[in-house]
Amino acid sequence: MSGRHRRPGADVAADPLADVDLAERLGSISTIRVAPTPETPLTLRVPPRRSRAAERARRRSLIRRRVLLGLAGVGAVVTVVAVVVALTGGVVIPGRDGNDAPQRVATGPVAQRTMLVQVTGVDGVATASALVGVGAQVHSVVLIPSGVLVEVPGTGTLPLGETTTLPEPSSPSQALTDLLGVRIDDSWVLTAQALAALVDAVGGVRATVDTDVVRTDADGGEVVVVRPGNQELRGSAAAAYATYLGDGEPEQARLARFDDVFTAVAGGLPQDSAAVATVVEGLGDGSRSTLDAAGLADRLGMLRAATADESLVSDVLPVTEYDTGGGAATYGIDSGQVAAMMRARFPGALQTDRSGSVLRVLVENGVGTPGLVEQARSKLVTAGFRFVNGGNAADFTGEPSSVIIPDGTESRVRQGQRVAAALGLPASSIATSDRGQTVADVIVILGSDFAP
Repeated sequence: MSGRHRRPGADVAADPLADVDLAERLGSISTIRVAPTPETPLTLRVPPRRSRAAERARRRSLIRRRVLLGLAGVGAVVTVVAVVVALTGGVVIPGRDGNDAPQRVATGPVAQRTMLVQVTGVDGVATASALVGVGAQVHSVVLIPSGVLVEVPGTGTLPLGETTTLPEPSSPSQALTDLLGVRIDDSWVLTAQALAALVDAVGGVRATVDTDVVRTDADGGEVVVVRPGNQELRGSAAAAYATYLGDGEPEQARLARFDDVFTAVAGGLPQDSAAVATVVEGLGDGSRSTLDAAGLADRLGMLRAATADESLVSDVLPVTEYDTGGGAATYGIDSGQVAAMMRARFPGALQTDRSGSVLRVLVENGVGTPGLVEQARSKLVTAGFRFVNGGNAADFTGEPSSVIIPDGTESRVRQGQRVAAALGLPASSIATSDRGQTVADVIVILGSDFAP
């Protein structure tokens, strides 16, 4: 554990008047340097004339080359969004850019189910994470660095990888929903041993290993467990390769390897759902999911089909690296590129309210009762709003709740009414105040009348 997260008596404080800035909120970060990020999403489409082994090797090399050399930019991301919208029949209006209109998303998004897949090490920390979306028209895998900083309600800011060690199993999914603005329906956490067993269950995977994969033995010496080359990998070797990060390598290099193994496993699963369920059940305690074996088998079956018909697209989440002066790399997101990527890859899973708008709601605890903000978050996310953690209010006044909108225009009043209704607050709680911030569209200060 990094020690950066905390569990205060009341909700973690935050500054609602400033833009969310992880560098400032962490304090220990003195400078920020932008890691090379691609101009386009790292799109990995499978050409029909390639063998799958050759294509997997090509995709891995493409990811690593573009990540390490930084060959791309935002322009083609927006192009991809336009293409996806054209295919799905939706309409995308750009997100908040200083004007008052909340972002409007696709009018007819495809049905899409999402699942966060993570692999943990012996310490319980996730070494690889991928957000998987499968639907009628869009099938996506977005690979997420474990060092991405997320805000966990009631806990604070910490790397995504460490959220798997928290007592609440849904912490990783909740944190990513708030960070990315995408609904996460389910989760699946595997130990490295369970991943190895899964690889063996499909008969192994083929990968082009790019470096010596080493581990430290009991005497502190390095042992090579996989050597470079195009080869068939069985369980433990495949798991070691999928989770390996060499000295000096960026986190994205490990994600490329994990993508190789994960997509190969998905493509090698049986077509019969009952057989897949048997495989999942055989993983034992090393596999934890919010889905039962049958439900997970169905989801994996959709992923297998997307791999088979070459419609699965993999991306690496665009991030900015924080220079902390040493230790494990930590990242913030490139918000513009991430927003475009989420619209392109998860059009049917965006956090939108019933009007189809992306409405960001910042919540402050105005009475000091522990857990109040988390309880409000649950109500808001269920209603489709994007939650922003405001922590504790400046003062615990004990007054009734306030739902604050910037002005009294009809559209703003309707926004306030929808938020108040989701929280079970009366319309009389709506007030106007321009607090000069751009973090949220609506600010809520929870008072004595809020009933969790």
